[in-house]
Amino acid sequence: MNDERRREESADVLGGPGLIRRVRVASRGGPGGEATGAVRVLSRVVGPDADVFERQLPFVVSFAVAVTVVVCIPDSILHPVWAATSVLVAVTVPLLARVVPWRDGPPWAEDVLPLIQLVAVALLRFATGGGVSIIGALVFIPVVTLAGRPGRAGMFVGPVAVGFAVLAPVLLDPDMTVSATLLARSLFVAFVAATIAVIVHEATSRLRARNASLADLEREAQRLNEHLRRDADTLAELVQGGEAAYAHLVSVIDAVTEQAIIATDAEGRVEVFNPGAERLLGYRRDEFVGESRVADLLDTSELRRRYAEVFGVGADQAEVADQPDLFAAVAAPSILPEARADDWTIIRRDGTRVTVNLSVTRRVDGHGSTIGYVFVATDVTAERESSRLKDEFVSLVSHELRTPLTSVLGYLELVLDGPDPLTDEQREFLTVVQRNARRQLRLVSDLLLTAQVDAGTFAISRQPMDLTATARSVLVDMAPVAEAAGLTVVVDGPPVAIEGDPQRLEQVFTNLISNAVKFTPRGGRISVRVSPADGGGARVDVTDTGIGIPPDELDRLATRFFRATTATRQAIPGVGLGLAITKAVVGAHGGELTVASTVGEGTTFTFTLPGS
Repeated sequence: MNDERRREESADVLGGPGLIRRVRVASRGGPGGEATGAVRVLSRVVGPDADVFERQLPFVVSFAVAVTVVVCIPDSILHPVWAATSVLVAVTVPLLARVVPWRDGPPWAEDVLPLIQLVAVALLRFATGGGVSIIGALVFIPVVTLAGRPGRAGMFVGPVAVGFAVLAPVLLDPDMTVSATLLARSLFVAFVAATIAVIVHEATSRLRARNASLADLEREAQRLNEHLRRDADTLAELVQGGEAAYAHLVSVIDAVTEQAIIATDAEGRVEVFNPGAERLLGYRRDEFVGESRVADLLDTSELRRRYAEVFGVGADQAEVADQPDLFAAVAAPSILPEARADDWTIIRRDGTRVTVNLSVTRRVDGHGSTIGYVFVATDVTAERESSRLKDEFVSLVSHELRTPLTSVLGYLELVLDGPDPLTDEQREFLTVVQRNARRQLRLVSDLLLTAQVDAGTFAISRQPMDLTATARSVLVDMAPVAEAAGLTVVVDGPPVAIEGDPQRLEQVFTNLISNAVKFTPRGGRISVRVSPADGGGARVDVTDTGIGIPPDELDRLATRFFRATTATRQAIPGVGLGLAITKAVVGAHGGELTVASTVGEGTTFTFTLPGS
């Protein structure tokens, strides 16, 4: 029912069936039409809408009236035989109009009927007194019929035939002669008939043209109405599809309970508040949707500080910023490339504070204008607290382990290098202890380094150095391990002088080459290429033919304690700190670490260092 009403309303845009009905009424001179009564009669009996039989009705009716009048005045019939003959001729007109298939013949075939009408009129006129006959005016009806036919032939044939009809008594009565009066009457009646023919022809031509225009308009209206009906149906389907999609989206949003999903308008007023938001924030949907804003949920001091950071303004200006301006700082990650999604402190209804990771998506219309934002907030309070405690634990344990390990290594050196002799078995055992103690000390040092990076106390000591020489010295140390693994390791490149920390960069080479050794099967190759960078500085590529890294894990390789699935599946030992330290050292030098990898083919780590 709604679809039908929608189609009717859509059809009324162009008039629809109502317009078509008005076209038809206007073509018939109905209400609102401009046609006069005479034109309406002509449209019916001589116009293009009338059939052959209908166009004969005016003559048949008029002739019947004339015969009735003549019969009522017996003295007016001078030649009864000719009168009867005229009636028989007149009767053939409607019979022929009804029986003969005129539409199958040539266009001019119908003109025979008006000529037969003129014959009937001429006979009746002669039978009732000729020039003094009371039915002489009937000669003009066939003229009107002929003049209303398409083309100009009827406009000329009619008056000529009328002239001969006036002269019919001369042809039918041998005693009658052609007098000047009779000839003048014939010409004058023919002239009047011609005048009527011209008027009727022009009127019907205009009516025919008008009807043709109205017919074209009706067809066009029907075509447009059909297009509009199809468009209305399509629009109805789109609307239904949109409503279904919206309902589906709402159901999906409502099904999310672990994340708070909040949609706003362009000014930050809340429009959507899902059950996850109710659970996280403690507000009911009906009391928050409407005039409340996202900025109302955030810690004001933190919001003003973020506003100053994002837009580079002073604290005084941030202090006087109003709600719309402060909201711009929240929405900035979806607008400004340099802004990033970050953790925010949200104040719940009961006053407690939770830390959430807030992602923002800008909603735009078809013209690209902002119509609102969608915020997805995930509670990371426990995660951040766990990370903080882990960092404190790592820092504490690292410091507590470094001192005893250093002491153990010192005493091991005294025993191994001391004057007291050791058996081969004792020396072997002590060497194993020393090797594992050094490994633990390196692990502790790595943990301390990551703690320094997090605390912002990590520093490097720059000095002139040859980066290629550093790479070769690391290769010398790694050669026994690589040889035992059945790998070929080469260092290639000219001397490259930079300003850097030799100890830390040696650690970078060690981490990258040792990773390549661990993840490259026997028979593989590891290539270290050192080259000068464009504009000064250096570029280093460490390429292996190892097992590779899945593409979706590349961005997390430098995360502390992260290990690729290809490593864990093959039980390759490691802690997951090497690349995190490598990235920190390269970043401290002002450089950048990137990685490209294909699973099953190998990996290339590339880091660049700026010039001095």
